[in-house]
Parts: sequence; structure tokens; C-alpha cells
Amino acid sequence: MEKGQPPYPTMPAPPYPGPPGPHVNMGYQNQPMHQPIQQPAYQFHQQQPQVVHPVNQVVVVVQQLPTDVPGQMVCPHCRATVVTKVNYVNGLLTWLICGILGLFVCWLCCIIPFFVDSVKDVEHSCPSCNRVLHIHKRR
Repeated sequence: MEKGQPPYPTMPAPPYPGPPGPHVNMGYQNQPMHQPIQQPAYQFHQQQPQVVHPVNQVVVVVQQLPTDVPGQMVCPHCRATVVTKVNYVNGLLTWLICGILGLFVCWLCCIIPFFVDSVKDVEHSCPSCNRVLHIHKRR
């Protein structure tokens, strides 16, 4: 290999893909440069008719379940859009904290979780038909 030359063989650049300029003579000595080109007429082929079938779509609306505050939802029983009514009930977390406080801290402190709503389960019910819609369990 000689110094100053690349390690690969060099090739000339490919020609520009556009039409040749007016200065390029491509062997058309007798023809003017701007002669219209004759193209074949468009041929129409009859196709089979396309039948479009309607599509039935099912839209499922997923409701976000409320957590520890009243939330708006559609009651599946009475089909009314309501803001839920909440009721705090003693759940697993309430009893677990009660047991831990009774065993390790002080047995008189074990009744504290029964007065704190933030450790109780939340029961959401419909104000129209009074049925339970959702229970948010504390974990």
C-alpha cells in the first residue's frame, strides 16, 4: 500500500439522479430539448365490487374505584351516577395494630386504632339504593 491513499479502492461518485441540465448532450442531435413525451393512455380494468361490512364495537368503560374519600361512580344496581357515601369499618389493619400495641407497648393503648379512621377499611355505598358498591381495604 502506498502512503497517502485510502485502504479501500476509490470509486467515482454516482451520477446525480435528477434530469440532465441543458448543457448536457445525450446523443439527441436532431431533437429539441423540450419535446413532450408521449405516454400510453391509462387502461381501466373493472374490479369486483367491494362490500363493506359494518363493524360492531363494544366500548368498555372502566371506572376508577374510590379509595378513602367519597368518589363519583355509576351504581351497578340503580344505574345512577352518584357520589358515594363512606362508612369506616374495622378491618384487618385495625386489629393488627391493636394486637401489636397490646403486646409490645401497653395493653391500655390497644383501643386507639378503633378511634382512628385512617387505619379502618372504607365502605362505599350508593346514597340512592343504600347498597355497598366498593370496600377499600387498608393493607
